[in-house]
Amino acid sequence: MAHFARVIDGKVVKVHVVANPVITDGEGVEQETLGKQFLADLHGYNADELVQCSYNGTIRGVYPGPGFTYDEANDVFVEPVEELTDGA
Repeated sequence: MAHFARVIDGKVVKVHVVANPVITDGEGVEQETLGKQFLADLHGYNADELVQCSYNGTIRGVYPGPGFTYDEANDVFVEPVEELTDGA
């Protein structure tokens, strides 16, 4: 299975799962653009909002979830940082 994060303004808002045959071209090679276009057509998204990721973290650092950010300059997902409170 392939995974794609929908990223809006640098924030992950949703992660989708796509079957591998959807992203495989006629030569048998997986193509990120095929998955992006499939999800764009299915959900009415802009394909540029979609970024492929991997469940085991081998693509773009870590597997993201809603609230993660996508660092486009470094091409990685970044976990959200919890803010510490002083207990007040």
